[in-house]
Order: sequence, then structure tokens, then C-alpha cells
Amino acid sequence: MALVAQLRRSTPRQRAGCKSPARAVRVPILRCLIGLASGLTLAAPVTSCSDNSPTQPTSILTSPDTALMLCPASIQRQSVDALPVQVTWPLPTVAGIPVDKGSYAPAPGTSFPIGTSTVTFTADNTSLGGSCSFIVTITPPDPKLLFTRFMAFGDSITEGFVGNGFLPAGVSPHDIPALLRTARGRPIPGISQAVQPLNSYPAQLQNLLTPTYHAQLIVVANEGRSGERASEGASRVMSSLLSAQPEVVMLLEGFNDIDAALADRPLGVTTPIDVSPIADELRSIVERVQEHGAEVLLATLTPVTSVREQTDPGTQAAITALNSEILGMSGLAGVSGVVDLHAVLDGIPGIIGSDGFHPTVAGYRRIAEIFFADIVSRYDVTPRAPTFTTAH
Repeated sequence: MALVAQLRRSTPRQRAGCKSPARAVRVPILRCLIGLASGLTLAAPVTSCSDNSPTQPTSILTSPDTALMLCPASIQRQSVDALPVQVTWPLPTVAGIPVDKGSYAPAPGTSFPIGTSTVTFTADNTSLGGSCSFIVTITPPDPKLLFTRFMAFGDSITEGFVGNGFLPAGVSPHDIPALLRTARGRPIPGISQAVQPLNSYPAQLQNLLTPTYHAQLIVVANEGRSGERASEGASRVMSSLLSAQPEVVMLLEGFNDIDAALADRPLGVTTPIDVSPIADELRSIVERVQEHGAEVLLATLTPVTSVREQTDPGTQAAITALNSEILGMSGLAGVSGVVDLHAVLDGIPGIIGSDGFHPTVAGYRRIAEIFFADIVSRYDVTPRAPTFTTAH
């Protein structure tokens, strides 16, 4: 009865030739409903004002494509655990009145997997429009990391001291080591630039992690200090830990120790540098980080150019020896893993600047990408949909 009351209507008055108001003639409700759904012409005779004779029929025309029945709006839900989500919804309506004679496929209360699904309602009475449909979308869980507070600890390569890609005119590659040691971390025009925090690998790593894990607050603290040796880092690390309160520390240090040992070596001496004291200092840093309750991602030293090796013979051999020690620390307590930067970056053009060891902006970007990939592989705990294999 509610549907009948909702759909009842009157035809317009006939005004042609009328001098007094005409009576409204009601169209039977059942004929109106069937006519709207099927495209029939419905007619109701209207009596004229003058002679009470029937006039031409007044027509109500509808298109066969008219859809009286309206399904609910499309639905979107998120799966927080990557499993199917149970979704329910109301009945479709005709003129605001629920239609309870028909069926949904799939039925309300169905659990939908991640993705997009179509739900269709088919009415028992096809004159109401036959069927209608809507979309159910299930989105995946937000990406999630096990840890959100990171600290990059090391020397100028951590702080973001940028090496230029080309040497200026009149400067020989053999002059660079002496110039850098004299500069003590200050920029040298045409050879190296001052620290550029936004181009440092910690800043670029932050820019990779933040949009990927947008539902979490990710922090990458930069605790690099230009010119620092590993022994100085071992003394400084506790204050950095107390300040940044990291859960994961990325440790990249030791090049300045090698550089100083080469500079102090007597002229003509080619004995390999003993890197064991440097390795011991790195172990001390790892122990302090572990005592603080954080994990360590220990990185190998980045490569130097062939020109740098020519000007400071023995540099590459010392880096190789120290990197071997670093790779052997993977089993130390507190070391989550070793990130082998040297293996990934060695031999790639444009990564190391003209000073022979500081990365370029592109080099820092690549270091950030390497750490990013390692962090995702180790610490990503985003729920995944279960996979099933068929036994053969």
C-alpha cells in the first residue's frame, strides 16, 4: 500500500476552451506502474468544460530504458589484515520504498577479497526495471614497518658532503688529497661542496620511506660528522643515541682512519694499512648501540676512484680489507645485517665525485635507495594475503 500511495498521481487540467476549472482525472496506479516500466502509452479521457464530451486522450510516455529501481551507492572498505572483509548493504528502492521481492548476487554479508567486485540485484517483478548493480571495493592494508625511528651515524659521507663531478681547470688529481686534508671538511671550489643536508643519503632515505609508509611517522636522523674517525665515533655515539632515540642505526664509518693512516705513512713505504684497530672501534660502536636497545645496519665503505688510488696508493687495498672485516661482523650481537654499499656502487659512473671518494648527489641518491631496499626487506610487516599451492 505504501508503494501505491507513493506512485499515485493526477493528470493536468485541460485548459483549452475551458472557462471554469476542470476536474483532475486520476490515472489508475497499476496502469501507471506498468506503463513506466514497459514504455506503454497510458491514456485517461478528460471531460471538457463546455459540452461534457470526451476530448483526445492525454498520454504518459516513458522509455523502455527507464530504471525505476535504484541500488545502494558503491561501497569501499579496507582490509586491515589482507583477509576478505564481510560487507552488508540495504535493499534497493523504487521511489524511496525498499524492494524486498528479489535477490542479490552475491548476498549481503558476503566476505569480499581485496579488489573490486560487482553486486547485482534482480527483482522478481521485471516491470520495476529488472535489475541494478553497484561496486564493492576492498583496499589492501596500509604498508607498515616494524621500526619507525632510524639514525644514520658516520662521517662526512653520512652528513652529506658532496663531491663535484669534474675537476676544475688547472687542478691535478694528485693535488686533491693534500687539498682535502688541509681543508678539514671545508668545501674546495670546483672539487667539493659544503654539506648539503637535503642531498644527504639520510634525507633522501626519509623521502623514500615517508610516502611508502604514509600511515606511520617515519624519522631518519642524520648524525654524520665530517672528518670523524671511528674512535671519535665510538666516543660520540652514546650522545647521539640519547638524542635521536633510534630503533635502527645505520653505521657507515672508517674512511677517515684509512686516509689518516696513509697520510702518516713514511714516503716510499708501501706496507698495507692495518685496519684491525678501525674494525675494533666499529665493534665498540655496535656494542654501545646494542646496549641502548637498537639494532645496527652496518655498511661497507663506498668505493674510491682509480685516480684517488693513483694519488694515494694503498687506499683501495685498505678499503677492501676493512670491508672484509665489516662483512665478518654480520654475526655480531646487535647487528641486524650488513649493507654492502661497495659491491653495489663499485664501477658505476657518476657515483663518486672528482675528489675520488665523496659521492655526488646521484651517488647519495643511490645509497639511499640501497638502504631503503634493505630496510623494506628486513622490517616491512605489512599483512599479506595468504597464498595457497596445489599439491601434485
